Amino acid sequence: MSADAEPRVSAALPEDEERRQAHLRQQQLKLLCEQATRSPFAVIIAVFFVAIVVWEFVPAWKVLAWAAVLLVFPIVRGLYSGRVLRNLPAQADAGLRFHTLSTLTGGIVVGMAAPLFFEPLTDERRAFLTMILVCWTAAGVSAMAAYARVYYAYVTPIMLQIAAAWALVDLGSQSTLETGERFLAGALILFAGAIQSFFARDSERVLRESFQIRYENERLIAELERERQEVALARDAAESANRAKSRFLAAASHDLRQPLHALSLFSAALQVRAPGGDVGEIGRNINTAALSLSALVDSLLDISKLDAGAITVEKQRVSVRRALERIEADFQSMAQNKQLELRVESADAELETDPVLLERILRNLVDNAIKYTLRGSVTVSAQPIGASIRIGVRDTGPGIAFEEHERIFEEFYQIGNPERDRSQGLGLGLAIVRRLAQLLGTDVQLVSTVGRGTEFSFCLPLAARAPERSAEHVGHSQATEQALRSANILVIDDEPAVRVGMRTLLEAWGCRVTVASGRGEAEQLLERHNLGFDVIIADFRLRQHENGIETVGRLRERIGETVPAFLISGDTAPERLREAHESGLPLLHKPVSPEKLRETLLDALSQ
Repeated sequence: MSADAEPRVSAALPEDEERRQAHLRQQQLKLLCEQATRSPFAVIIAVFFVAIVVWEFVPAWKVLAWAAVLLVFPIVRGLYSGRVLRNLPAQADAGLRFHTLSTLTGGIVVGMAAPLFFEPLTDERRAFLTMILVCWTAAGVSAMAAYARVYYAYVTPIMLQIAAAWALVDLGSQSTLETGERFLAGALILFAGAIQSFFARDSERVLRESFQIRYENERLIAELERERQEVALARDAAESANRAKSRFLAAASHDLRQPLHALSLFSAALQVRAPGGDVGEIGRNINTAALSLSALVDSLLDISKLDAGAITVEKQRVSVRRALERIEADFQSMAQNKQLELRVESADAELETDPVLLERILRNLVDNAIKYTLRGSVTVSAQPIGASIRIGVRDTGPGIAFEEHERIFEEFYQIGNPERDRSQGLGLGLAIVRRLAQLLGTDVQLVSTVGRGTEFSFCLPLAARAPERSAEHVGHSQATEQALRSANILVIDDEPAVRVGMRTLLEAWGCRVTVASGRGEAEQLLERHNLGFDVIIADFRLRQHENGIETVGRLRERIGETVPAFLISGDTAPERLREAHESGLPLLHKPVSPEKLRETLLDALSQ
């Protein structure tokens, strides 16, 4: 139990205290009733021993009358207690009063054995009778300790009558004790009664304390169970919200990517047709804006793809120096705008890794470093360490407090951006970095000092020595470029703007292009014109619940199973991404850059 939780446990609210006391009294009544159902047997035994001691000296009728009256009380208490135990009342005050009054009356009758039977007895018989009666009261400590007030009502009249019998009753000629001795005996009996009362009081206190502990334990267990249920509900709500978020992001990403993809295609076609002058500049500006928006959407896509397990690692030889130089070229203007120095320090070595994932990691790290550094420099370094290369991104920014080191890798978490300034991103960069690094088999290390800067670093294995590039391979690449200029391409997309944009760009590259809005229209074109295609480009999600994977499969049945095909999609739902990944068809995500589209087409034509 934590320190801050203790006051809450010990300092109960008034209504809780009242409820606890009522529960305690109920438990006391229950214990008294359980003992009362067994007490008639003990009383019969005690009465039997009293009768043996006094039978020769006291008239039989007196002994039997006393015994009969005495046995009424435990029998009545036993019957009452059995009824109470069958239906224990919530309010126990009436039951406790009944036990107090009945034991008081019973104690008076028990104690009457001394004044009724003492006079004709010898000193030895009086001592035996006193011992029986005192033991009788001692046995009541355990039977009535649950509620000490009942024991006080029981023991007081017994001890007072025994003491009075010893001190005041005319003992006659049979007594060998002096008056002082008789009074001393009475005082000792009262003392014994007091000692037994103290035992009863202590027993009740122990009972109360044990009940208090049990009550607190039960209350804590109930509270913990309630908190566990609240946590479970909160977890379920969070998981539901997370699923809703994923569905929303997937839908929003899909709807955003359609016009963004068309815009990218039109701007690329504009630059192909008018590379210079004002028109070319407008095309480049449109493309820059589209790329900026695409970067934000790509962050959402990366998380969806990682959630779906749809990112595969395709390792190849990568020149670490060239990779870092590309990063330097892309981010130099951004650093200069903030008057920062961007430096690259790289060994001339090759890595065995996935170049796309590596570049994604580096871009996120460098982008973060420049955004959060106000003055000084950002350094990207790559230095060999044994059979690996250690790649680090170091800045002279404000640094990151130790307690934030783990949180900054959480999704949508940003330090110092409570206004959610879009220029500072979405808070997904480092979450993506960590998860991509894990795919590459490495961990991102963080070293930071508040006020002095931060460095993120990771290690990747060096590549084995590369074979020489053959002239045959170079000639094959040139032949593929030539094939693109006469390729017959089928584009299937349900968005009219995308179909127009794809036709415009592909025709600018020299391709022959046929477009269709779905499988039905594509099949009609095949029947009408008896067309054959070199490559099929299909949108993943088409209208009327059509699926690009199924559409490609049906068309291949008609024009050939070996016809290359790939998918283009704006859908980022994890289950959709997983389905596309399992199909074996290459998948591009809208908006597709012209360079990526051209590269994928060339790969398809080379198959």
